[in-house]
Amino acid sequence: MMLRDFRIAWRLLLRHPLNSAVELFGLAAGFAVCFLLMGFVHYSFSYDRDVPQREQVFLIKHRLNFIPQPQWMEYTPFALRSVALQSGLPLEASIWWPRQASVNQHGVPRMVDYTAVDPAFERIAGLRALQGDLQQALTQPDGLALTRKAALQLFGVSEALGRSIVLDGHTLQVCALLPDRPSNSTLQFNMLVGTGTALWTEQQRREALSNWMGIAGRIYVKTSASPEALQKALQDVIDRAPWGDMSSPELKAALNGRKMVDIGLGPLADAYFDRTVANTMGAGQRGDQRMVLALGAAGLLILLLAVVNYINLATMRAQRRQREIAVRRVMGAGTRQLLLQFMSEALLLSTAAATLGVLLAWLLLPLASELLQRQLDGVFTPLSVLACVAFGAVVGVLAGAYPGWLARGIDMRATLAQRSGETPGGAWLRRALTAVQFSAAIGMGSVALAILWQTQFAASAPPGFDPAPLLAVEMPIPVSQPPADTLREAVARLPGVASATWSGNVPGRDDRTGTRGSSNVQRVDGSSVALSVQWVGADFFKVYKVPALAGRVFDARERQAAEGEQNVVLNQAAVTALGWTSAQQALGQRINGSPWRVVGVAPDLRWETLRDPVRPMIYMVLRDNGLMTVRLDGSVARAEVEAAIAAVWLRHYPTQPVSLRPVAGYYTQAYADDLRLARLLACATAMLLVLAAFGIYVLAAHSVQRRAREIVLRKLHGAGRAAIALLVGREFVLLAGVAALIALPPAWLAIARYLAPFAERSPLGAWAPLAALTAALLVVLAASARHTWAAMRITPARALRE
Repeated sequence: MMLRDFRIAWRLLLRHPLNSAVELFGLAAGFAVCFLLMGFVHYSFSYDRDVPQREQVFLIKHRLNFIPQPQWMEYTPFALRSVALQSGLPLEASIWWPRQASVNQHGVPRMVDYTAVDPAFERIAGLRALQGDLQQALTQPDGLALTRKAALQLFGVSEALGRSIVLDGHTLQVCALLPDRPSNSTLQFNMLVGTGTALWTEQQRREALSNWMGIAGRIYVKTSASPEALQKALQDVIDRAPWGDMSSPELKAALNGRKMVDIGLGPLADAYFDRTVANTMGAGQRGDQRMVLALGAAGLLILLLAVVNYINLATMRAQRRQREIAVRRVMGAGTRQLLLQFMSEALLLSTAAATLGVLLAWLLLPLASELLQRQLDGVFTPLSVLACVAFGAVVGVLAGAYPGWLARGIDMRATLAQRSGETPGGAWLRRALTAVQFSAAIGMGSVALAILWQTQFAASAPPGFDPAPLLAVEMPIPVSQPPADTLREAVARLPGVASATWSGNVPGRDDRTGTRGSSNVQRVDGSSVALSVQWVGADFFKVYKVPALAGRVFDARERQAAEGEQNVVLNQAAVTALGWTSAQQALGQRINGSPWRVVGVAPDLRWETLRDPVRPMIYMVLRDNGLMTVRLDGSVARAEVEAAIAAVWLRHYPTQPVSLRPVAGYYTQAYADDLRLARLLACATAMLLVLAAFGIYVLAAHSVQRRAREIVLRKLHGAGRAAIALLVGREFVLLAGVAALIALPPAWLAIARYLAPFAERSPLGAWAPLAALTAALLVVLAASARHTWAAMRITPARALRE
């Protein structure tokens, strides 16, 4: 390509500014979306790459097979650390124990997160202090290491080396400053202390590090040995651990030859995409590799459709320039020269679109970060921007090759003898490309609407009680002093509060344990069944206003019965699961092999999402303090009641903050990921519809121009405006119909797969494809309306003269 080719290309693009603008902004939008989504893919596959030799770093995982719902967990008993160190294999090991401590900042108490690790963690994670000595921070009892972000939050300055801070009444000194952790890291921390920290007593330290039953944190191991050898060494010891004492003949039968506890090693390099531990205690944000790849494919698809849109419009432009091309052929221009000319035009426009796309991506970055729930600031690097522009140049060369190749086959004699026309093959290709755009938009739009409507339906589905007047009080620490009743009664006496109760959990809230508190019990026929256990206060059902279906619910005077018996309440699903034919039959019965006697049957409340069927559940009176649920009577504004509750809490625990949340908010939060997915698909659908609308707009202009004489002849033969409108619009309506035939079957299949896990489904879900098709038809009508109206008003004299 020569500079002359680019000058000609620039003049030709300026000759048709509307078409050029449509092509430029369409391609720019495609590049912007593709840049962001491919940046997200790179971000996701770059997790923990800041850790040197991460392929040698492993997390010890375990799975408790003796519970009803066994699941792999990264939080493991810290006693396994000593087992790994004594295995004789070359390795380093460190615990990872996230904790919270109270700090008084400017007279306001708040909780801060810190993480306790072994000194070996510095070498395992490859940490390097910006200032100070990290080993000193992890070995001295009063040592503390802060990231720059944490130093800024605590002291107002990032240079905090040597400063002191009081955590839980203990004074610690900042001995090291660390760089802020990358957002794409599973090793997230703000403050580090060593296992010998003064924040714990020696007894607490010994109990934590030798505990076989607790699951407070992770254990990281770095080894050059075979991971299989380490796993075998850990499994051999775990088979002889205290869990064996829990084994009974019934439990051994239920295990069916499986071990009580399985031990596994999870490579740090695969930790982010490890779905086996997702949604368990301490797992944090984890990615779904299939979803990440699907989003990357969606980005490439959108760019492909934007390029298709450009090829479609460039092909039309080549058809309009047949006379020009024929003249150039007569003047001696060869196929190579024509190809270079068209490729120069495409290269110029595509490179400009890629540059503009990077700017659009930068403007859309906050929205993308919110939708994807990831901090994507790092995707904008000189290398990534250069790669995007270079990719734009490659796309331009490839996209310009086809129109240039078509130009070589123009019949010069026919073209110079009459006005330029379009070959049947070119017309069908143009229609096919447009149909592809609309089929993608209809398919994505259908799925987006189905997810959105199902999410709204699920979040607002009645859970068996009215959550609107209920407020949950989340405590950051277990409450032991003063007694729970003192705090609860003080809150219950506040103006605007009708009543208050304790419970181990709140309906709709995910406790992130992965086990869901299940227990194996015997059915009437002696077989085993898993019941979900919910610990509630004696007045739980009264506060939630849930009456008994049979018998009674707990009352405020509930106490443990004589001879070790304990009164329990079942839900209706548990009655059926245990083998009783009715709620009345279950009353007064004692569950086989347990001290639990049924005093009542409650309705099936929805503790989880609609994806989970209502599980058999047993309610027991809460012995220890947990979450508090407060019922508001509506006489005082919610904000005033929340402020009063916070004040009461601080009087009892002046160094511990409290968190207040509406109970209804837990159900909304449970579907947050679905809502984000719907919004992502909606944005992609909108992008595709805009691209298709631009294409339809220019195609309609070309169609009216190409068929001007036909329209005039029809008018002269008596055709009215309605007939002309039908003639012009029929082509695009048929295209939308073909697109619907392509898109709707896979869309219905995708919607069916998404809705399959839900116990209840929105009645609107089946109408989502038809709604998306209607939207696509409206876009077609809007995009072609101007030129359809122009065709209806065309005058015969002007059209025949031209």
